[in-house]
Amino acid sequence: MLQQLKFNGDVVVVTGAGSGIGRSTAEALAELGATVVLVARTLSKLEEVKASIEKSGGKAEVFVADVSKEADVKALRAFVDEKWGRCKAIVNNAGNNFVSLVTDLSTQKWDELIAVDLNSVFYMCREFIPLLLKEKNPSILNVASTFGHIGHPKMPVYCAAKGGVISFTRQLAVDYGTQGLRVNSICPGPTLSPRVKGYFDTGRTDPTETLSKVMLGRFAQCDEIGNVAAFLVSDAASYVHGASILVDGGQTIN
Repeated sequence: MLQQLKFNGDVVVVTGAGSGIGRSTAEALAELGATVVLVARTLSKLEEVKASIEKSGGKAEVFVADVSKEADVKALRAFVDEKWGRCKAIVNNAGNNFVSLVTDLSTQKWDELIAVDLNSVFYMCREFIPLLLKEKNPSILNVASTFGHIGHPKMPVYCAAKGGVISFTRQLAVDYGTQGLRVNSICPGPTLSPRVKGYFDTGRTDPTETLSKVMLGRFAQCDEIGNVAAFLVSDAASYVHGASILVDGGQTIN
């Protein structure tokens, strides 16, 4: 199994890699020997992650892009194709959220969140599937959320988008499984990413209420999600396909 976890220089693209779960996933993949393409909107954050990976002996490249924009995703795909001509896996992690009742939600804000949380997954899959199919045992992992399975107060756009990611993942698994492309989603529970910590620090979300529904009684650390993500795109998970993997400390069983 340890051999199947190794990527041996294979190229893996991770969006939203500048911090949080994306960064932890990229670092785990690099530790397993992947050449990780770090994608996010902020160059300074990407350079920090790249430096951390290279300090640990890993390999990483940086590409600045807003994956909610079709043109940026097309440019990313062209970069990967020109530099390597192949791609073992993509991890669609980029996303955002905000707290609002649906009656207070503007159409602009709805569209903005759908663009980054759902449309970006569509753009990435559409552009990269032809490249992935050139590889042996390729994989797509879409980062959804437990909120794609359950409701949560004042998060209508996020819940809708993540539910869409889960459903889109299953559909792609039907279309491309026969060609050897595995497609899965991962659904993190409450995780202490910088974004979530910001909600607690500003009082927008009550951590006590959230934790009361988690059977393990604590938040996940980002690397606990990143480790599972790296496993799911490795050959060690070769028979996991069309699945929605909950990594939630028991949140959804309560």
